Amino acid sequence: MAVTLTSAGGGQVSIVSTAVRGDNASEALADLLMGPGGVGGAVLQPGLIGVVIRRGIDVMWMAQPPIQVVVGDEEGEFNIAVDSGGAEVTAFSADDTRGLLARLQAEYGAK
Repeated sequence: MAVTLTSAGGGQVSIVSTAVRGDNASEALADLLMGPGGVGGAVLQPGLIGVVIRRGIDVMWMAQPPIQVVVGDEEGEFNIAVDSGGAEVTAFSADDTRGLLARLQAEYGAK
């Protein structure tokens, strides 16, 4: 599953959970980016903070993911902390997410 984190302004963070497929975190992120709504969704918004990928589906985690986002010292910098509860979790920054999207679009074309 993927949790997309975006800045809603005023120190508020918007969290959207989505089911994704993939054998590893990078494939799951690629599924989020290239799947329905990915390219036109939060990934292209300037407020994107990052995406957290969790292996497996957990309904409670999906409804209220144990993710803390703290504004960093530099403008536009955010620190993401995740209480994984033993699950395999990978966090991708906004730059990492947009970089993978650019590589996917170069390889497979934009939708």
